[in-house]
Amino acid sequence: MQEAAGRLSRRNLLKTGLVGTLLVGVGSVGLALERTKVEGQTPALAVLSATEYAVLVAVAERLCPALGEGAPGATALGVAKTIDGLLTEVDDDTQKGFKIALRTFENALTGALFGERFVPFTHLSPEDKTRTLASWRDSRIGFRRTVYRALGGLVWAVYWGDARTWPRIGYPGPRDVAALRAQYVDNLVDLDALRATPHGSAKEN
Repeated sequence: MQEAAGRLSRRNLLKTGLVGTLLVGVGSVGLALERTKVEGQTPALAVLSATEYAVLVAVAERLCPALGEGAPGATALGVAKTIDGLLTEVDDDTQKGFKIALRTFENALTGALFGERFVPFTHLSPEDKTRTLASWRDSRIGFRRTVYRALGGLVWAVYWGDARTWPRIGYPGPRDVAALRAQYVDNLVDLDALRATPHGSAKEN
């Protein structure tokens, strides 16, 4: 979480120069005024706004879509809500960077500048959302790749960290600690015995 979110600090994003240019344009170009499509009821949030949350939900669902029984999608598992909670653990600069990344990714102006789309990300069809994500992933512009890797890293970490996704890849889950200790009992060090013997002491004759 910390590593992926750290890529999205406001300071790091502004270093690219691209973010500053886009945000200036956001206030003056009609494309940037199109509203985010918010579906369903927004839960209580700790860091993100309702629109930022809607963008994250849309991104997460395309990166981790539902594939039938035993393979729930990111929305069903509440991945975006979990990420909102995790953002309370990072500094204010990183939170702002994450918000900038979501808003820039959603913005229709951003898509138009790269000949990608002319509507916000949340208004796209599922197929066009997937295509847009791929264009950010494979972009020659470092800022776009950074946003994709950071958003994707957070989404995938939360998604695959949920035990309900493990049947999807045939992962049985972590081994029982007691069973592992029994299996490797001959290789274990008796820490209690080590603590009971003062370091460097010698047995008197």
